[in-house]
Amino acid sequence: MKSFARPSFFRLFDLLAGQTNPGLKRSQWTHDGVQFERERHSVMGPKHGLAIEILTLERPGRHGWSLMVTKEYWWAGEESKALKSLRWARPVAGRRADILSWLRVQEAKIGHQSPSKRDDEAVDDEKDAILEKGRT
Repeated sequence: MKSFARPSFFRLFDLLAGQTNPGLKRSQWTHDGVQFERERHSVMGPKHGLAIEILTLERPGRHGWSLMVTKEYWWAGEESKALKSLRWARPVAGRRADILSWLRVQEAKIGHQSPSKRDDEAVDDEKDAILEKGRT
């Protein structure tokens, strides 16, 4: 994991949140020295809807940091057909390297890196490189 924008980050993040708060039933919880807080906001109209889920992770202390992870879900029509989903994550405070270091420790503890996942991450890295070239 090299970036908060890669699919590998979101796979790890979803696994971590799901394992530390099954079903995301609690709005606040603590795991390995990091405080998690979850907010969900939604708006529904006759033709469309939007739900935004915001998870904030905060690690207090000398090398403290804060990370915000946001997921948006849009749907439209009478059948509420999925229209678009967006997700992003940004450090709010602290050093990016400290956040990534903590996440790598969690990744090792979870042991979610099966050979097929490593292959998926290599493909993700290749896709990211192609997209990055297209932007420059």
